[in-house]
Amino acid sequence: MDFIKELHEARLTRNESNIRVLTYTDCCERLYLSLLGLELLRQYPQSRPAAANYAKKTLVKSDYSQFRTFGTDLYNFVHFVTGDEDALGKLKDPGSARQARKTVTLPVMALNRYLRSVANNTVPTQIAQFLISIESSLNIKNTDYKTVRRNITNYSRLSTKDKQNTVTRLMYAARAKLRSADIIDDLSKITAIKDLETARVSDPEATVSTPDITVTSKDLVLYRQLVGAKNQMLAKKFIEFAKSGSAIPPQYAQAYLPIIKMIDEIVDGGSSYVQLLRSIHKRAKNQRKS
Repeated sequence: MDFIKELHEARLTRNESNIRVLTYTDCCERLYLSLLGLELLRQYPQSRPAAANYAKKTLVKSDYSQFRTFGTDLYNFVHFVTGDEDALGKLKDPGSARQARKTVTLPVMALNRYLRSVANNTVPTQIAQFLISIESSLNIKNTDYKTVRRNITNYSRLSTKDKQNTVTRLMYAARAKLRSADIIDDLSKITAIKDLETARVSDPEATVSTPDITVTSKDLVLYRQLVGAKNQMLAKKFIEFAKSGSAIPPQYAQAYLPIIKMIDEIVDGGSSYVQLLRSIHKRAKNQRKS
């Protein structure tokens, strides 16, 4: 009966049609949030067995070279984040995924060491350094996620209020990004058992997919034509802040203003100019996919 139950559990990556709606950046974010969730489960005796079981399932094929229909969502996120051409071709925007993939070098050996420790119910070594390396390699810029990571790695030292604030923020992210993932039920259970949610924390999460936005050195040369030489690096920072959902400092917004004014003037020009812009955008997207 347990096997039948496992086959019918809600899964975020249960088949390729589910994957087709995810960008490469989505996979990176969900991998990171899954690890934060796993680290939370490890904090409590009641949820530690679930964490160990999840880690064991993830490690069944620890080179992550193949998509596994019955692998954990975490396994499949690692598969796509470290993926080859075939794996990236299954994502929402393969062309953009290939560009984003060039910026990511996931420390798989360190990841497997962490998972083995969790699977064996032993305390992983240097947890903070491990999660920071994952965060850096995946280009996680969301400041709220970074705060959750800092608090999770110092969880035993937190006050009850800070634990509630941290877990509430993590659960907002999990419900938005891991809504049908295989780890969400265990996270929800321990949150309810320990009364870890609070109304003090507002929900900042958007449920839409995060596009794969990368700015290469080649892109910077072209951005220079749009915003000018003095603004090109600041425009790059504007994009990074916007992608992470963070507040954008005025100097970066000012640097990107020429592009915003260009779009505003196109809109002001009327429907035919907007349609022309959309047509150019579509051609550019198709060029990236080819």
